[in-house]
Amino acid sequence: MGAEHKITGILQLIAVSVVILYILTDGTIPRNIALIAVAFFIVKGIGFTFMKQNLLSLSDTIAGIYLLLPVLGIFSNTILNIIFIGWLIQKGIIYLFR
Repeated sequence: MGAEHKITGILQLIAVSVVILYILTDGTIPRNIALIAVAFFIVKGIGFTFMKQNLLSLSDTIAGIYLLLPVLGIFSNTILNIIFIGWLIQKGIIYLFR
């Protein structure tokens, strides 16, 4: 329970930062990079849900699917953005210091 949690936490915080910068700067970061960050949450959530048999990991998938909408420009709600991004940040920090 050491290095893999720290690596996961760092990757999670980097991916959240990319999504935040993409949403706040209206595409200064290329969309492809933001899509990779969102895909990280979806794949990580599905993978950890099956590997760990932990439904809490499914929240990463749900957050990733939601954040896909603002990245694609389909739907964006500031309050929902803050909730999902805040959730992912706190999970990244928990993984980092676990």
